[in-house]
Amino acid sequence: MAFLLNKLGVPRNVRLFFEPFYQVLTDGSILFAFGDDFEHVGINYHRVPIAVNPWIAGSGPLVFISFSAIEAISFLSCHAHSFPDLTLLQFIAVGCHWNNFSHSQGKITLLFGQDILGRLSDIKVSTALRNKQAAIRYRDDGRFVIEGHTFSEEQLTLNAFEKTKGIRSGIRTQKPRHFNTFFEQLKQQNL
Repeated sequence: MAFLLNKLGVPRNVRLFFEPFYQVLTDGSILFAFGDDFEHVGINYHRVPIAVNPWIAGSGPLVFISFSAIEAISFLSCHAHSFPDLTLLQFIAVGCHWNNFSHSQGKITLLFGQDILGRLSDIKVSTALRNKQAAIRYRDDGRFVIEGHTFSEEQLTLNAFEKTKGIRSGIRTQKPRHFNTFFEQLKQQNL
């Protein structure tokens, strides 16, 4: 078992679920394999790769997509009580490359941050899952133009984008309440 995950307060059942999908180094840091590249997490650092291959854990019909593997672990740590059967879950971390995964069957939830980059990622990944691309342009007045529709930063969500475009993808988003990411939330609660 990884000391770092224990220190972060990751529940035992969550650690056991993810254990086959990471490697613990002698210094206690953790590596998550993204094909030939790695996500590397330690107490004071976190490196997310620009990788061609995603990191995948589990094979269930409930699919959760995030930037990083530690974000997936953090999400499940905060919400383990909602998932009594972990075999129904699949986690995909895409790193810093949005188009490196194929369309997944099942119920999809996106776990990107609350900040503007996370909300833009929600839109980019949801369109990529439908084998489409969304051109996003930032204007000088602080507004975003996506597929000919203009959004202020406050208005910009996957839901608002889909309503404007008349799309019902069924893709959900999950955000932490008082933090930008689930990893940030987990660190604040336990370190």
